[in-house]
Formats: sequence, structure tokens, C-alpha cells
Amino acid sequence: MASVAPLSSPRPWQWTKVVPVVAALAVAAAACGALGWWQWERAHEQAVTVDAAPAVPLAGLLEPGMSPGLAIGRQVSVTGRWADEDAAVVWGRDVDGEPAVFLLRPLRVSAEHTGTGSEATLTVLVGWSADDGNVPEVPAGEGDVEVAGFLRAGESASTRMTLPPPGVQRAFSTESIAPSELAQVWAGPLYAAVLVSDRTVGGWEALPPPEADSQLDFRSVAYAIEWWIFGAFFVFIGVRWIRDNGRVPRQADATSDPIIEEDALHE
Repeated sequence: MASVAPLSSPRPWQWTKVVPVVAALAVAAAACGALGWWQWERAHEQAVTVDAAPAVPLAGLLEPGMSPGLAIGRQVSVTGRWADEDAAVVWGRDVDGEPAVFLLRPLRVSAEHTGTGSEATLTVLVGWSADDGNVPEVPAGEGDVEVAGFLRAGESASTRMTLPPPGVQRAFSTESIAPSELAQVWAGPLYAAVLVSDRTVGGWEALPPPEADSQLDFRSVAYAIEWWIFGAFFVFIGVRWIRDNGRVPRQADATSDPIIEEDALHE
């Protein structure tokens, strides 16, 4: 005796039920998405500018040879004297889209201002000049000076230190702002960070300060995320309902599959 179970065909959709649910689902998801995006834009519009921390003495923030870490970007001030050593002209730079050169000078920080009891050398980025072939002279400096600005990280050594540019005395050329490289020609120990001066001196313009940080309105960000979660929840519930209730229910007499039997009778 052999039996064969017929293949069941997919139940048809109940479009009169499914279409309204899909429409309501689309409206709810679009509304939640739009409200979430509005809150996200609002979070950026109401962002609060975080003012830079006030300048602090360098000795209270960084010591010679110490990794700069969180000191990068901080405003500092330090007192010292310009070392009687050659300056460094850095080529291949860009300021606001304009080709530029930078001037680096060694500032000898006295023992009482390093915080270590010993003198040290700080690399100071004095300023920048347009790379038009007319590099300004290295400014003269005698006696103690106070330099203020922000700290920036040093770069990798370029391994290329060449003769001074034409017309510039007491300077050499380089391609990087690397204290590790400058330690070969300047008296050590050197600070690992570079102080970017905030004052224009002798034709060398001060670099623009770093842009102020902004802090988002986190309450609006939270509201935006909530709206997007609501939208995702509506989509989940709608899809689940359509899957469970969107098709025509099976007939009561079709709950069990009929079996066709062959050779039921034996003669």
C-alpha cells in the first residue's frame, strides 16, 4: 500500500488587512525617522563651544623628555632665552591653502622653569611665511623672553637637514618638525613637544590657534536615538503581525492533510 501527500499551496494574502497595516507602518516609520533626524540636527545646532583651558606654566604640565600625551593642544607659557644656535626653516608647509615655510628656534629654559632642576631646550615654532622665495631673517633675541602659545606633537624625522635657504643667516633647512632630529644639532635635553608661539615676530606670522572644540546637546542626541528605536520597533511589530495574520486562515477541514491510499482493497 502506498500513500502520497499533496503539496499545499501558499495561502493568499488578505490585502484588505495587509494594505492598511503597511500604510500605517510606513507612516509611523517615516514619522519616527523624521523626528529623530530633527532632534539630531537640533543637537548640532545647540552644540556648546568648549573654551580652551587657560594658559598654565609649562613646568606644571610637561617636563623634558616626557611624552606629551594629554598636554598636546594645551595653552602654556614659559620663560627662557633664545639659544645661540642655528634656527631651522621647515619647507613644504601649507597655511590656509597657501604654500608656506615655518621657522623653528631653540628656547633655552632655565632650571627654575623646567621643574627638574636642570636646563632644557624647547622647540618653538616662531611663525610662518609665504613660500615665495623671500624668507624673512631670523629675528634677533637677547635676554629672557616669555613665550606663550599651544603645544603640538613632534613629527617623525625627515633625515634631510640641508644648507640654509638663500639670504638667510644662522639657519638650516629641514622638512619636518621633529625634536628627535633637532636634538642632533641643539643642546639637550629637548622637550618632546613643540610650542607654537601666538605672537607675530619679525615678518614671521603666528600660526592660527587650533579650533575650539564643541560639545553636542546630548539630551537631543538621546531623543533622536529614542525616536529611531521607536521606528525600528514599529517596523518589527508590523512585519510580525503581517507574517502571522496577513494570509487567509486555513479551513477547518484542511487542518490535516488528506492521504490518498492506493491498493486499499485486496482481492
